[in-house]
Amino acid sequence: MKMKTKLMIALFSTLLLGACQNSQMGMDTKDMKETTEMMSTMSGEKMDKMDNMSSKDEKMDKMDNMSSKDEKMDKKMGEMDDMTQATFTTLDGKEVSLADYKGKKVYLKFWASWCPICLSGLADITQLSEMPPKDSVILTVIAPGVNREKSLEDFKKWFDGVDYHSLPVLVDKDGQFLKKLGVVGYPTSAFIDANGKVVRVQPGHVSNDDIVKTLESL
Repeated sequence: MKMKTKLMIALFSTLLLGACQNSQMGMDTKDMKETTEMMSTMSGEKMDKMDNMSSKDEKMDKMDNMSSKDEKMDKKMGEMDDMTQATFTTLDGKEVSLADYKGKKVYLKFWASWCPICLSGLADITQLSEMPPKDSVILTVIAPGVNREKSLEDFKKWFDGVDYHSLPVLVDKDGQFLKKLGVVGYPTSAFIDANGKVVRVQPGHVSNDDIVKTLESL
């Protein structure tokens, strides 16, 4: 708007100067008025065109940014096409690979012992893990020493004191799997189809009903 005002002032200053010169040359007041109105109309149209061009440029910039973000997301999802090589350990040290569940749909819940929302949902996710949807597996993942989580030894001591011992807990050493999926907060859910492809990573609490619906849709 400031630029537009400056341009208008400059144009009208030019008009006034021209009017003075034309007056000296014999142009009457009526002609001067008509000329001024014509120039004002033309300048207004030019400014509107400039505004429209600026608006179009802004829209194109936004579209380019959206396209760039989509390309980055597609690239990231492409990198997660096959998660079957991902390996974890159980709390008792047994190695587990997602390849062990190939042919089944997998739900992963990333959580932490300090997360109140996570803890309030442990009963529900434990129940779902005991009675999962058809051809599906329900697992949870922790990353000791990452994102303020306890060390593995401290976590195991803490977990011994809760009432969810049947809950499957996988250990993501050094949080490498979390980083690959872009998990930055808890709880976060990941849905993997029967081919080992991550189809959704969703931050926040997800109810059992929504977990079941999503798995059934894969």
